[in-house]
Amino acid sequence: MLYYQLQPYSLSKHLWQIRLQFKQDNQDNFSLSLPNWLPGSYMIRDFAQHIVSISANCNGLPARIEQTEKNIWLGHGQAGEWSIDYLVYAFDQSVRGSFLSTERGFFDGACLFIRHDQRQQEPCQLTIQALPPEWDIATTMPVAGQKQLYQCADYRTLIDHPVEMGHLLRLPFIANGIEHEIVISGYCPEFDQQRLVRDVQKICSAEMNLFAHSVPFQHYLFLLYVGQGIYGGLEHKSSTALQADRHDLPQKNGGNDDAYISLLGLFSHEYFHAWNVKSIIPAAFANNNLNSEAYTRLLWAFEGITSYYDDLFLVRSGVITPSQYLQLLAKTITRVQQGAGKDVQSLADSSFNAWTKYYKQNENSPNAIVSYYQKGALAALCLDLYIRHHTQQQKSLDDVMRALYHDWCARGCGLEEDEWLSIAEKATGLALQSVYQHYINTTTDLPLAQQLQGAGVQLHWHALARKHGGAYVEQPPQTATASADLGCRFQAATPGIVLQQVFSDGSAEQANLSAGDQLIALNNEIIRDFNTQWQRFAVGDQIHIHYIRDGLLRQTHLQVQPAKADTAILSINDPALVKQWLQCQ
Repeated sequence: MLYYQLQPYSLSKHLWQIRLQFKQDNQDNFSLSLPNWLPGSYMIRDFAQHIVSISANCNGLPARIEQTEKNIWLGHGQAGEWSIDYLVYAFDQSVRGSFLSTERGFFDGACLFIRHDQRQQEPCQLTIQALPPEWDIATTMPVAGQKQLYQCADYRTLIDHPVEMGHLLRLPFIANGIEHEIVISGYCPEFDQQRLVRDVQKICSAEMNLFAHSVPFQHYLFLLYVGQGIYGGLEHKSSTALQADRHDLPQKNGGNDDAYISLLGLFSHEYFHAWNVKSIIPAAFANNNLNSEAYTRLLWAFEGITSYYDDLFLVRSGVITPSQYLQLLAKTITRVQQGAGKDVQSLADSSFNAWTKYYKQNENSPNAIVSYYQKGALAALCLDLYIRHHTQQQKSLDDVMRALYHDWCARGCGLEEDEWLSIAEKATGLALQSVYQHYINTTTDLPLAQQLQGAGVQLHWHALARKHGGAYVEQPPQTATASADLGCRFQAATPGIVLQQVFSDGSAEQANLSAGDQLIALNNEIIRDFNTQWQRFAVGDQIHIHYIRDGLLRQTHLQVQPAKADTAILSINDPALVKQWLQCQ
């Protein structure tokens, strides 16, 4: 057994004090380490950088541990009772780190708990001490008989239970006979608690009904921290850490506004991961020691398919309408279509290079990469509709997901790179190799229009302003004159605008403008309201531009290019087929 003690060292200094105790029965050297990344977030994060100090003793006397790598310490052989004491700076408010202040505490165990590398399979016990007396604790970590004492079967289980501490609002509910709870921390204005619980309960029931085999948890916890301008989530086996803007919570007597629907999509996404990632998992992740990158070409199947199902379950559960779902889908299609990276990087390559490209984006990323979340969701949609069509609606992607989960329950091991496809073919009775090659391994456009047509939905492409984003409409729109497009993403500055990302072959790139350039005048007129001034120009106009680069005033001429026909507008042409696909209530 390994014993951990955690307590605040200083709330105002944001420091945790941690002690690891264990008995060493022999004089063999051993190693201690802290993970460099955590499951569910595919980027090397070097958590050891936050260790402020570390020391050791054995049998009550100072003992030697030697740091040999950035996250590894060597313990020199000495039998007896060991104690490793260290301080960790905790001021990361994301769902991936640890945080401590006078108002709350939070941690993901991967960034706090040093492991004994030779004894990672042994049970671990954690005691949380010396918290402010008014603070509550929320976690699914198994309790070991007394308050604030927890015990896990091994190290990987220990770090799979995030912990939230502070003043907590608890909203329990039952879904399909299983206890669930939403725990909210952070300041939030009055909101419709009953509606939030009711909607999340419907989503959970619908997702459990899909798998209809066994549930991979005995109870489930949503840890939601609300603040300002934040959004994100990280999945765990029986819980998830979420964060959102406090105004995303449902208002009393309010409708399904976009912000609240987005929040429900976050709940849906992370909950689905209890099956797809925390159960069904790539072998590369299941077998990794969290010190170095774990490479797989299957991330699209885990994050992309989950991104397909997260919105789909909103409509299946009756939380949103089919038209609201198609509005969300149109925006996803548009985001993918507007990125030149879709013509450069396949989904398989996007998955493999997530560590260095998706999670480390720069100003050229829209031109060089495609999101395995967003395009992965569209590939999942096409697979789903392809399977439905070629089995006369007798099979679907649902059957593939159930087969994958049954396989995990039977074998309890991760998927090798070729096993996802083989299980999908067996579950559907279809030869999917050529479809898989097209959707996943090439940059060829997905057959979205064709597949959606078979599900009763018409896809129209329009050359609209980039900010439009895509939409669902009752009646197909008439083709309009293409909008004038600057060909970049920018933010306001004083004066003018600063270019953030310049898109391939657009107006800005053709004028040799680059990210970081500050445009200050159009046709000698100082930019005070760019959007208003830009609307005066038409496709084909020549504009004289003054801009600042590297502290120098420069000039160029820009010819206004038309917006590409890359904005998706969806409409329904067969409601019966749509209902059959969406399985909406």
